Amino acid sequence: MARQEREALNDAAERLEAAGFDVARRSGGSTPSALLTEPCGATEIRPGVYVFGDAQQVELGRCAPEDVALTVWSTVVSRHEDPEGPEGSRRVVLDAGTKTLGGDRPAWASGYGRLAEHPGARISALSEHHATVLWPEGEELPTLGTRLRVIPNHVCLVPNLVDEVLVDAGAEGLLTWRVAARGRNG
Repeated sequence: MARQEREALNDAAERLEAAGFDVARRSGGSTPSALLTEPCGATEIRPGVYVFGDAQQVELGRCAPEDVALTVWSTVVSRHEDPEGPEGSRRVVLDAGTKTLGGDRPAWASGYGRLAEHPGARISALSEHHATVLWPEGEELPTLGTRLRVIPNHVCLVPNLVDEVLVDAGAEGLLTWRVAARGRNG
């Protein structure tokens, strides 16, 4: 992917220069290729998800779950367990859906997100306000009211969908930051 990006940038710059344009900057890049970008291609890179990490980057192997810097606290509002039932009989429902997590799911992704402390769990479905999580065999289902950290599939959507984020400031405790860019897409 990084090689293709580099070749495309170089090709575009060469064509523009051949047509008489001055190419001062070659800008591109992506989170999956950020650490692979070679100096002979882009003069600047713009990886969007890179600063936070997300479930897609975990699944691509670009970061580990513990490297993800932004998660969504969600509460178990329903639980279902039928040991004799088909796949999906062991599941919980969380109070976070597309209005908090976004709805991105590439065809190759194994779900709509992951749970930070339960790597075998997968979010199999989202509605506006809820997430259905398939729970792995051998792990006890969490009780009603349990708070779980969700790693969203595409983290860029999350700060755009909330007014404030809680920041773990270590010894200073939790801080509340307003999202300055909230609602400023257009």
